[in-house]
Formats: sequence, structure tokens, C-alpha cells
Amino acid sequence: MSPPDLLLTRLEGEYAITRRPAGAPLPRWHTGPGLVSVTQAPDETSILCLSDRVPEGETTARGWQAIRVETLAALDQPGVVLAAVEPVSRSGLGVFVTSTHDRDYLLVRAGQAARAEAAWIAAGHSVCEGGITLRRAGPQDAEALASLHFQVWQETYARIAPPEVRLALNKARRTAYWRDRLAKKGGAVIALRGNETVGLTALSPSGVAGFEECAEIDHLYVAASARRSGLGARLLGIARAQATQSGAPRLILAVVRENAAALTFYHAQGGAILAERKDKGPLWPSDNLILGWPAA
Repeated sequence: MSPPDLLLTRLEGEYAITRRPAGAPLPRWHTGPGLVSVTQAPDETSILCLSDRVPEGETTARGWQAIRVETLAALDQPGVVLAAVEPVSRSGLGVFVTSTHDRDYLLVRAGQAARAEAAWIAAGHSVCEGGITLRRAGPQDAEALASLHFQVWQETYARIAPPEVRLALNKARRTAYWRDRLAKKGGAVIALRGNETVGLTALSPSGVAGFEECAEIDHLYVAASARRSGLGARLLGIARAQATQSGAPRLILAVVRENAAALTFYHAQGGAILAERKDKGPLWPSDNLILGWPAA
């Protein structure tokens, strides 16, 4: 039996796991919004709840991100928890698991959430936050990715790229590119809000001279309707985690020098200019800045 493909949703807020003495009465502070789980054992009582309710002085581990497994399963259905836990465990991340009658919940360190998401996506699962779902793109997504790629690229380079280049890089050309890429290499993540494609990112081994050992972002695009939602930073975080999974020491991307908006965004995300390179063309030998980050 193959493991199930899961839909996982990030819950809002930072969580804490608190240890209290066996037999101690439950404190009033543990009740309230969000996920709450109380486990009483012979040697301790454990309380899981939002971190901001736990007072100072408690024996507690803060800084956890809660993830709900949306896929409903019978209590004795095999493979659901394993399918959720195994990808993050293989990525070297710790995970805390708790369950209710209907659902399973996972907690990973908040600072490692992007690495966990990348591991789940690579395993074929989908991850949702703020109404936007990320998953691995497949051949069936070629036209949707091509439409987003064409639209955002044309908007971005309307006053930067030569007119003949913008005419050549039409939607039909983008569609052929994505059909070929997804059939041969895959490696793309698609972001969906309902049925609307609102973002994508795709990585490859670096093709930039002098950075052959790195992973390279070939594409990172966010639709105008999803900007300022944190989606761009989320996609970049997943790309850095994918670079780590591939064993690359660094993630790079090339940005056209005149693309001020992209440079502002990437600088705000910690990207550092490493070099200057001329694009190899053949359509447009643009002047590019090579930005980089250490792998996550």
C-alpha cells in the first residue's frame, strides 16, 4: 500500500509544550483559543497550548509551529502519521505528534518550518497557510505555470527588456518550456489560492560560471494579487531548504541589474551580491547581479 498524499495546514501562533508534576491540578492558563492537548502520565502531565498563555517559571519548550493533517482517516488506518513524520525525520528535523479523534497534529520548530514544508512537498504532500496551498508541480500544471510566468515577466520587464525580446518570449514559448521542463526535470513548486495559480519557484543545479557547486533559482514569481502576503518570502524559504536537501552549500539567483523591485525584495530577505555576470542569451545578454544565501 502506497503512503497517502496529505494536505497539511499551518495553525496560527507559536506553541509551547509544558511539563508539570504528576497529579498537579491543571492551571487556568491552559484553556483558550488554538490547539490544546493535555496528556496525563504516571510521572508527569504535559500541556500543549499557545505559548503566550504559558507564564514564566514553568518548565516549558517554546517556539513550536503546529501543523494540522487535514486528510481524514479512520483511527486504525495505517500509514497516515508515518507519511507525515517520515519526510521531516529524514530531513533531520525533530517532530512532536499529538492526535484527536478525527485528526493528527504535528509540531516542528518554528525556525525550521520552511525545511519541513520543503520535505513534505518533495514527498508529494500539500501545505496550506493563509488560504494559499503549495505543492509539487506536475506536467498537468504546465499551462498554469506558463500563464503566470508570462504575465509576471511581461509586467516586470515592460520598461527594461527590449521590445523584440518581450515579443519573442510569448505565452506559447513559455508553455512549451514548462511542458518540457516538468516532463524532464520537475523540481517546481506551485502556489494556489483556490483554482488560481499565484506563485511558483523552481530550482536547478547552478549554470553560473564560478558557482557550479550551488543550487540556482531559475524562477520565482508571485502574481500581483498575492504580493505583500508573505508568499514570496515563503517560496524563497522553501527554495533555500531545497538547496539544503540537494547538498548544495549555497543558493543563488541572477537578477537583471535594472530590476530594482526584485533587488529590494531579495536584499530584504538577506540576499548578498556575490558577483556580476552577463546573461548568456541568446535572446537578451542582460547585465545580471548574482545574489546568494547560505543553504537553510
